[in-house]
Amino acid sequence: MSSLLKIGELAKQTGLSVRTLHYYDEIELLVPSHRTSADHRLYSDDDIIRLQQILSLRQLGLSLSEIRDCLERPDYSLPQVIDLHRDRLQTEISLSHTLLNRLNGIAKELETTESVAVDTLIQAMETITMTARYFTPEQQEVLEDRLREGEDAWREIIRDIRAEMNQGSDLNSPAVRMLARRWLWSMKSLIQGDGEIYDSLIKMYQQEGSLASDWGMDSATFDYILKAIFSMALGDFTESTIPRHKIFTAQTQEVIRLGEVPIRAINFHILGTEGVLLGILAEGKSVAAQLVASMGVSYENTQPIVVKWLGTRPTPPEGTFAPVLPFAPRMKRVIELALDEAKEKAESKIAPEHLLLAMIEEYKEAPAPGGVATYILREEFNVDLQQLERQLRTAV
Repeated sequence: MSSLLKIGELAKQTGLSVRTLHYYDEIELLVPSHRTSADHRLYSDDDIIRLQQILSLRQLGLSLSEIRDCLERPDYSLPQVIDLHRDRLQTEISLSHTLLNRLNGIAKELETTESVAVDTLIQAMETITMTARYFTPEQQEVLEDRLREGEDAWREIIRDIRAEMNQGSDLNSPAVRMLARRWLWSMKSLIQGDGEIYDSLIKMYQQEGSLASDWGMDSATFDYILKAIFSMALGDFTESTIPRHKIFTAQTQEVIRLGEVPIRAINFHILGTEGVLLGILAEGKSVAAQLVASMGVSYENTQPIVVKWLGTRPTPPEGTFAPVLPFAPRMKRVIELALDEAKEKAESKIAPEHLLLAMIEEYKEAPAPGGVATYILREEFNVDLQQLERQLRTAV
């Protein structure tokens, strides 16, 4: 019994209060192995080992109930607790070094400006404390370097996302869909295939709310872009699985395929009326192509105009675009009208002539008539759309 410690002795050696040890006994977290005949508590070596585990787990941030659950697991050992504690201390040491570096930077700023915003100081401390809970020191260093490299582009994307969100823009609108793709490209550039960084970043956004704005966006903006990405991906998947041979003739399928080529070349993610017009011109054999060509319109003189209108976007990471480009919202309406045109002629599938007729019909619809294709025909080549429509209807 000489190796057993009384509660007062244990409290003195560990720095804990007797009251705390009494409480641990009451909740059966640390029940002393022995008692005297007068019911005084006596602690054995095993009890002291358990107390060390409790204190280490407490410093790791676990609640008393969580600690009890851990210690009741048969596979939980003292070495595991010590290793967890060492890892946490190492992170805290690194965090202290990072904070010291930030404070040194602020001190230098004070030497030259003699003032610094208190909010800046507080924000720096909050950001460091927050990110340390989710990223290792090495990950923080990597992310800071990558964020600095693309800071301007990143802020521009987030500003545009917030603008669309504040306007209440439809998640399926072309602008929001493009922003969703731009955000994905930026995330891929930031993460660069590191799954652990991605998981940590997502957890931080989801759990920290507005504090995460220092890393790019607040939780509301993040939720908005996540919904936009889901909507975009679902739309792309749905459209890519529609068997196009069921609604398009073989010639029209070739028109669509050829129209995708120049659109992909400028890194656009959707196929609009301008792409389909290029496809009609590139295929060149349909009645629609021949009629337009007779009016001085060719693939060679139209393709540069489309590039001028759409611009060339940065090359996205491989696998960003769907195998089959989804149709732009306006093009979807054109297809609906083209199906009506085909049915009027008792045709079951859409021919290139039906598509061109539908573009003209869509141009006449209010309140905002006309896509890029009809604009190019009218403004760049002075095509009389009414005359073109009459010739098409005569031909089909």
